[in-house]
Amino acid sequence: MRILALVPGGTGNQLLFFPTLDTLKQQYPNAEIDVVVEPRAIATYRISQSVNRVLKFDFSDRNSLADFGNLLGTIRDREYDAAILSKPSFSINTLLWLSGIPKRISFAGAGEFLLTDVIPVDPEEYIAVQNHNLLIGLGIQKPASSIKVNLPKNDLDWTSGEQKRLDIQKSGFILLNCGAYANYPAESWAEIARSIQAKLPDLPIVAIDSVNNADLLKQFTTKFPNLLITSPTDIGKLTAMIASANLFICAEGDAMQLGVAVGTALVAILSSTISASALLPIQEKRVKYVQAVKGQSLKDIPAKTVLAKIWEG
Repeated sequence: MRILALVPGGTGNQLLFFPTLDTLKQQYPNAEIDVVVEPRAIATYRISQSVNRVLKFDFSDRNSLADFGNLLGTIRDREYDAAILSKPSFSINTLLWLSGIPKRISFAGAGEFLLTDVIPVDPEEYIAVQNHNLLIGLGIQKPASSIKVNLPKNDLDWTSGEQKRLDIQKSGFILLNCGAYANYPAESWAEIARSIQAKLPDLPIVAIDSVNNADLLKQFTTKFPNLLITSPTDIGKLTAMIASANLFICAEGDAMQLGVAVGTALVAILSSTISASALLPIQEKRVKYVQAVKGQSLKDIPAKTVLAKIWEG
């Protein structure tokens, strides 16, 4: 059996689809499971064990007929038995119909008449569960498992070496993923760090150096000189670093889903765009969050609100 999953979006979207892929692999252990993802998300599958091939297609781009034709040709060549699309799209539904794949499954939306199975969706439900419900189209009624990732040994070894470099291998540490400057301001992060250090002076605070946050970290370090910086070079090392932390505090984004996946205690700072119940498994006690109210920017959430969530029992 050959199954194709088409999953638009970035790393976070892929991680929220991992339980669906894992169930497919468990249900059909001999199946070939391929995914079509955007270029920015390909690296995510470095930490998945349920996928055979990763195909590249930029769902968010204004693709030409040639782009669609190339993808259609690849799909036809593979002769898939079923296709699962995580985000309804008239153009992709049309492409799947033209491919001749006998089972075409997605949610209600544009072009749903081109599907063989249309699955209802509750927008307040955890997205990983929403995605997993697509398997109903294949007759699979199992509950969704939690997000799981595979950490290669070299990534674990790198993290061990990084903790030695930072001299935190014995003390443990709190890890921060600050995001870009537009997400949550340096002054608020510094206030959070100062409060934590006052209560837990022997627990180092480490921030992740990631894309587009150099200015924020520069300001943060000025306001909190004891800040340590780690610079994972790929998703495996980043995941391993999050897994090693005592607590992971993060602004909404892809790294948040890595925190969910590895089981580290998590405090997430969320915008008001999507409900927390859709983004996070909020029933898990280790998962805490603060969320901007409607009409409020994420950056307007007071640091004291985040701190109250950190210290609550």
